[in-house]
Amino acid sequence: MSIFPIIDKAFVEQLIPQKKPFVMIDKLLHFSDKKVESGLTVEESNIFFHSNFFQEAGLIEHMAQTVALHTGYSFYLQEKEAPVGYIGSISSIDIDRLPKLNENLKTTVEIIQEFAGITLVKVEVKIDNEKIASGQMKTVLA
Repeated sequence: MSIFPIIDKAFVEQLIPQKKPFVMIDKLLHFSDKKVESGLTVEESNIFFHSNFFQEAGLIEHMAQTVALHTGYSFYLQEKEAPVGYIGSISSIDIDRLPKLNENLKTTVEIIQEFAGITLVKVEVKIDNEKIASGQMKTVLA
């Protein structure tokens, strides 16, 4: 059984199909069957960091990679190779503000429904206790 948080970036990166420079998570904070929490420290070297902010596209990709992290860690625990997944649809994404340099994102994904390789999730991104983004998305396994 793992002890959380897992802050070994190299290990966390192995759990998702994305590779540098397109990795938008760097911590696994919590995992259960129906929930996962990831973290990301916004760095200047991030490809989505422009004009002093982590941009919308990066924030949405961070949300999607958190979903992938749930799948990847689940398969890791089963000693299986994780399948590749895709964003099937995004709905009701609200971004209240963009993260700044060195801010720490904490993203919670709650699984609403899983069926036939399609997962519907609710996502919320916080910095400290401030909600900065939320929404729902569906992901599809390849």
